[in-house]
Amino acid sequence: MCKKILAALFCGTLGLSFLIFNIFSKQLSGDNHENRLLTGLPQVLQSAPGELFENLNSFIADNSPFRYQLVELNANANYLLFGQVQNDQVLAGRDGWLFYKDGPDAARPLANCQGLPDTFDSGEELAAAAASLQRLADALAEQGCTLVLDLTPSKDRVYQEYLPDGYPIVNEQNRTDRLAAYLQANTGVPVSWQYPAIRAAALADPAQPLYFKTDTHWNRAGALMGLDGALTAAGLDCVPYAEYDIAENGTQTGDLANVAALYTILPADTDYAAANYAALYEQDPRTVGVLGDSFSEYYMGYLSRRFAASWRDTYENALTPALTEVPGCDILILQVAERKLDTLLALLAQF
Repeated sequence: MCKKILAALFCGTLGLSFLIFNIFSKQLSGDNHENRLLTGLPQVLQSAPGELFENLNSFIADNSPFRYQLVELNANANYLLFGQVQNDQVLAGRDGWLFYKDGPDAARPLANCQGLPDTFDSGEELAAAAASLQRLADALAEQGCTLVLDLTPSKDRVYQEYLPDGYPIVNEQNRTDRLAAYLQANTGVPVSWQYPAIRAAALADPAQPLYFKTDTHWNRAGALMGLDGALTAAGLDCVPYAEYDIAENGTQTGDLANVAALYTILPADTDYAAANYAALYEQDPRTVGVLGDSFSEYYMGYLSRRFAASWRDTYENALTPALTEVPGCDILILQVAERKLDTLLALLAQF
């Protein structure tokens, strides 16, 4: 009898919550900040027999009344009381900094930041990558296109002093350092690796952030240092960084704050950009193409001001042998973030 009463109370509470939520739903936020697709009813109805109960459970969890409000409350309490983040892809650092901990398509970002030896590529893997990169560059050169490999440093390494205890730097030279040095020594391809310069700038002026505190990405000030490194590697002249007029460029809610459901208690991040960029350069008649990940989006405003034409695509979509036949640009920047090195090596293996 007791079990029946408890079951009835549970069902009644669940049903009542749906009723109350439907009454007040217009006043409550239903925005999805989780950076993933929630389970929908079509997924449940189209499930294979062995996946039905798992998908049904996910559907109920993803569509429960007051879900966003309860997730937000739990996340805020964990962060404010214990300094912890409930999402397993996000790491809470010092002074309000958040870091990307891990993910399905990431090459162990924190292990790479620490310089753990088991993240290093073997000599055979480095040699294969160098040979493939050289073949790609040679094929593009035959079409009048200069290739630049642009490796983007991760925030956790640039701002390593804000990492929590438990993530010591084991080796100062990490996987990306080794890869960049090998490619520079064993290919004729321009390779831009701006970690030393960006790290030095971050230490010299902590009041001028180059990356967002609650986002995985650099801001447009940090991106400018990366872009200038790539263009310099391609043989272009760039003014000294001190000549740029770095000014506030709006605010945004960080992707890590969104994923961790901390978007209501952590302040929005301020973006910074070079306000005088266009005035410092005469327009270049060439076309610059960018194959990159989300970091390269921050390049495009600058490129559109300096070059006659510019375009961007993702390397997952466009880095194929067909690209070498019609590159569609005079300079091609292949931009790859540190956590995407596995993807880079896999794509280079096509060439």
